[in-house]
Amino acid sequence: MKNILNIILLLFVMATNAFAATDNIALYVKDIVVDWSGGGGTKDVENNTFNYKKYANNYWDIHDLNTNIYSKVVFTFAQAVNYEHMNVTVTYSDGSNTNDVIESGATSHTLTFEENKTIVKIALSLGMDIPDDNATIHFGSVIIHAKNSTGNISTMPVKSPKLGTGMGNPLLDFLFCADPTAIEYNGRLYVYGTNDHQQYEEAEVNSYEAIKTLAMMSTDDMVNWTYHGLIPVGDIAPWIMASWAPSIISKPQADGSTLFSLYFSNSGWGVGVIQAKSPVGPWTSPLIASLIDGKNPIVAGSGSIFDPGAVIDDNGDGWISFGNGQGWIAKLNPDLHSFASDPVKTPSSFHFEANELNYINGTYVYTYNNDWEDHSSWTWGGVAPTACSMAYFTSTDPLNPDSWTYGDNYFKNPGDNGMPYCNNHTHLHKYQDKWYLFYQANVLEPSIGSSGGFRSILVDEIEVDEENVSISECKPTYEGVTAIKNINPYTDQYAATAAATLGIKYIPTKEAGHMVATIGTPSKSASVPSEGIIEVRNVEFTGNGNLKCLMKGEGTVSIRLDDKNGKDIATIACLDDNWQSKTTVTEGELKGTHTLYLILKGNVQLDTWQFVDETETNIENVVATKEHGEQKVYDIHGRKLNSIPHDRNIYIVGGKKCLLK
Repeated sequence: MKNILNIILLLFVMATNAFAATDNIALYVKDIVVDWSGGGGTKDVENNTFNYKKYANNYWDIHDLNTNIYSKVVFTFAQAVNYEHMNVTVTYSDGSNTNDVIESGATSHTLTFEENKTIVKIALSLGMDIPDDNATIHFGSVIIHAKNSTGNISTMPVKSPKLGTGMGNPLLDFLFCADPTAIEYNGRLYVYGTNDHQQYEEAEVNSYEAIKTLAMMSTDDMVNWTYHGLIPVGDIAPWIMASWAPSIISKPQADGSTLFSLYFSNSGWGVGVIQAKSPVGPWTSPLIASLIDGKNPIVAGSGSIFDPGAVIDDNGDGWISFGNGQGWIAKLNPDLHSFASDPVKTPSSFHFEANELNYINGTYVYTYNNDWEDHSSWTWGGVAPTACSMAYFTSTDPLNPDSWTYGDNYFKNPGDNGMPYCNNHTHLHKYQDKWYLFYQANVLEPSIGSSGGFRSILVDEIEVDEENVSISECKPTYEGVTAIKNINPYTDQYAATAAATLGIKYIPTKEAGHMVATIGTPSKSASVPSEGIIEVRNVEFTGNGNLKCLMKGEGTVSIRLDDKNGKDIATIACLDDNWQSKTTVTEGELKGTHTLYLILKGNVQLDTWQFVDETETNIENVVATKEHGEQKVYDIHGRKLNSIPHDRNIYIVGGKKCLLK
């Protein structure tokens, strides 16, 4: 039992840290979000210049800065601006703008923000009379000034494109990952992807060679995702060069277990496989080399032997596709790590990568990503696929190359639909009677502070005609999909389950796939924040209850409902290096469906949370103090009350816990 003064002191220290003086913020050329994916302008990071194109909207994605804290932006130029009517526009969260003009000859320019606003974007653009439709600006510095500045210069704080917005994409807002695949097991959908974040931590540009881990997550509602951490493929199979683009299948075994086989690109050289008896591991390598690679005489010389796509058909047979420039398909043995047939070619005109297999209504569906070339010479009928898009073919006899029929171009490049252009990789999956398309796009980069081509996994619903095995075109959205069920807060919920996060880092435990939350940042350049936020959506309360958390460390966990900046309705303090189950009273009415925010402060780790019956007796006693010889009344959080409460179930008098009847 901890003295109330210790808890108050802890809260005071954390509150003091949270409201420290504010640094100025520097903006850089490398962080400009380029309109039209380069068609609207070009960066020269080395020389700190940007070439602006007329009509383009190139901007800095500002991370929800409050203009009562930040007052102005100051531009300095290494060379005087020699264009008329260079425009600067600040956009606020309510849609309003502050506009100004940088006149020709300027070596600096200051724009003052409107007060009581939240900044979301700062953009430079050209007026109508710029010669040759472009202008090159030589930047010295771009600094956002705080009213009560420390005088220090920092970078943009990390934000989430999802927190408090209702947006569902990308699935994870704290980790770059790509090349999705998925498997259903015991009612949950498990999704896996290339861990782009490993490359991000090693380099400025995503060239993939440092990636030797794969990311895991799962859901049963399609909105809140449980992060299961990373598969250390490089440790499991130390012979690999890299691990990209996973594809997973599962098969029941004679002993009643389920065998999960996860195939991956061993760089561009081959396809590897690891296996497990659980969808989150632990994983082992059944082979000491690739399942297939460029040494195979049948596929040798046909391009990179990578990007596997696997499926189990209704007969329980496993199949795998792979390739680059030329697609291939082969049947697998029951062990799922050796071939039952030699690979044969698939029809794959303009083939680039991202092979995938599905089995729908007795039909094999092969999908792949087209290259960036002109496809006007398409000879397979229908409408030729657009550049770097996803097309599909169908067959009932997959080892017969002449049996495949072209379906359609079912997913164009995200850049053709308003998102940044990037390479293209999808996974088609049916879950709980709905079809979903998982795909990738570079949508998280501005929020973390990168422009190196690091990708994220997204999902949207897609229409599939199962009877005729026909796939309609899917268009990417930031909104994503809606929840198919609500969360029950009266059962244990993992802190690793979230619809959105900010200032959260997840730490692995000794149990495979089990992560706990603490405060941190996904950015390799940003400072660690003073608090972390976990947003959980569609939490359905049928009544009230007390908050119970499994936690350790020195800090607090608080709960807010529906507003991330709202009132704390419960707070649990922790001062213990060992895992402790702690319970506290929750104030106010809970009944109904809410968005729940868990607020972490201090050096605290959170494993699970739930709401329990209000009569639960393991609520920690709090020692009250005396002032001027008179006993005082406190609530369970240690806050002094003027009198015995009528709106709280538990209160403290003279160090004793009292229950209001």
